[in-house]
This record gives sequence, C-alpha cells and structure tokens, in this order.
Amino acid sequence: KQWYQRRVAITAGDRQPDNFVLFSFYNRTNRKIRRLGEQTRGMLTAFEAVCKAFGENPKRVEPNDFFKHFSDFFHQFEKVEKEIVEANSPKRKPGKLNRETSRNLINE
Repeated sequence: KQWYQRRVAITAGDRQPDNFVLFSFYNRTNRKIRRLGEQTRGMLTAFEAVCKAFGENPKRVEPNDFFKHFSDFFHQFEKVEKEIVEANSPKRKPGKLNRETSRNLINE
C-alpha cells in the first residue's frame, strides 16, 4: 500500500503533457480504487454485524471459517432432507422390465 501511495503522489504532482497517458491512467484507476475501498469497508462492517449477531468476535474469526459453518450446515441439511424423502417414498421391487411395467412407469 505504501508503494502505491508513493507512486500516486509522484503521478498526481506530475502533470506535464508528456505524461498524459500515465496521468489519465492514474485518474481512472484512482476512482476505481476508491470505490473498491468503500465497498471493502461496507463488506467488513456487514461481516462484523453478522458475527456479533451470531455471538462471534469478528476480530478472532476469519470469514472463511465463519461461513464454512453455514455451508456445512446446508450440505448436511440437504443430505438429511434427501434421506427423509427417500425413506417416505414407496419402495419398488426391482423386477424385470417388460412392456407392461414400462407402461405403468410412464402412466405414473
């Protein structure tokens, strides 16, 4: 970050016509970097609020570790839901597939 700030200071102070390309690049990237900084601050504020809502210290838990708990929960929930649906569905006897069986499957 310090390297970037030194380069920005050099570029911002150097407004000579022969550095037009460099100066226009600085103007475009400076706006984008400022916007990314604002978005990052907003994201960190939201992360801190979510952590506090779930009783976690946002300074001690990494975002990847925090959200992995939710991901694991949803995967396990989907697995159990699938098992429940399979357990409640009528079981079919594996049998020889013939025309009559095939018609019954299509009509179901």
